[in-house]
Parts: sequence; C-alpha cells; structure tokens
Amino acid sequence: MEEESTLDLAEFWEIIKKNSKLILLITMISTLFTGFLSYFVIPKTYEARTSIIIGLDVSDSEYNDKKIQYNDVLMYKQMIKTYAEIAKQDIVSEKTIKTLGIEADTENFQKNITITPQPDTQIIILKFKNKSPEEAQKIANTFTDTFVEEARRLNPGGSIQIMDNAKVPKFPVSPRPKLNTAIAFVLGILISLGIVFLREYMDDTIKTEEDVEKYLNIPVIGIIPKVTEDIKWAHLLRIIR
Repeated sequence: MEEESTLDLAEFWEIIKKNSKLILLITMISTLFTGFLSYFVIPKTYEARTSIIIGLDVSDSEYNDKKIQYNDVLMYKQMIKTYAEIAKQDIVSEKTIKTLGIEADTENFQKNITITPQPDTQIIILKFKNKSPEEAQKIANTFTDTFVEEARRLNPGGSIQIMDNAKVPKFPVSPRPKLNTAIAFVLGILISLGIVFLREYMDDTIKTEEDVEKYLNIPVIGIIPKVTEDIKWAHLLRIIR
C-alpha cells in the first residue's frame, strides 16, 4: 500500500514537471492580469467615517447619579437599533442630497452608506464611500449632521451627539492590489494544476512500456524506435550513395 502511494506521488510529480511551463504560464497570466486591473483599471474607492453616541450629555446633573446613569445606558443601548433605522430612512438621504446640491438618486446614494451599531455600546459608526476622498469626507459629515438633526426632531427627549467627524481618507478601501494579486497567484496555480491533471486524466493513449503492462496487462515483446528527421535524412543519403 505504501509502495502504491509513493508511486502515485511520483507520477503526480512527473506530471507537474512535464507541464511546468503551462502551469507557470497560466499562473503568470492570471497574476499579471489581476495586478494590471487592480493598479490601473479598477477605479479607486475611498471611505470616510463618522461616529455618534446615543446617551445623556455628560454636563447633565443627573449623569452623576450612578443608578440613573446605569439605567440610561441600558435604555440607550436598546434604542441603538431605532436610531440606526432612522439613519436608513429616505428622508435623511434626500435632505443630505439637497443640502449638498448634488444630483443623485436616493437608492444609489444609500448604497454607498454603511450604518453599523457597535455591539454592547451606545455608539453608531457611519461610513460613506466615494471615488473622491474629499467628496467622501464632505458627504459623510453632511449626512451625519442631517441624521442627528432628524433624530432630534423625531425624538426630542433623546440625546444624540457626534463623537468624531469624518477626515479625508488617505488610502482607498478598494481595490486592494496586493491582496488581489496574491489571490490571483494562488488561484492561477490551482486552476493550472486542475487543467493539467484533467488533461492527463482524459488522455488514454499508451506512451511507455510501463503503460502497456499496467493498463493492458500484457508483456512487451519489442519496441519500435522513434524515427527522427535526422535519422530519415541519414538513411536517405545512404540510399543515394
């Protein structure tokens, strides 16, 4: 059993060596093509983020009472989802678009917005994606201001404050050329190996003496040597002479 396993591994290695040029070619093409797309073709996307907190103002005198503070924290944690749903409403996006004076469809505008309540906290993270880092910052801050105003209008007794305004992002969030290229390299190897072994599996021709004995189970009586062009010409010259 161990001998058969060793033999199989040896055969696999021979197949890989025999098709090494094809494997290398496919891997290089997939890697270079993906790298070219990631660096020069796919538009860069930037993401600006803001954060808000739901809770009592620290200047409120009631905030000093530990019991009330704890109860308020629990209450505001439960309200996080409500505030997140307010941020997702069309009216917030529509007012933001109007304030910015841009031409944008509400549905497409909202596709660039990510609203994420942080687990076990009173914090909501707002993110906005855009092809321009400056525009991403501007839209994220305007959207956050509009959301806070709308939340206070709908729930006057609540407390919602901006923790961090958006900054101009320095690096794009997509594409990620190094990661994409690494993935393409690995996929190139796997795909090329798959093609090579599939071709080998589909090829049922007899190539060696071992193949005859292995697949036909009959002994090899004799071998006809392969006649190369050089041998043909040498034989022809002898006939002419």
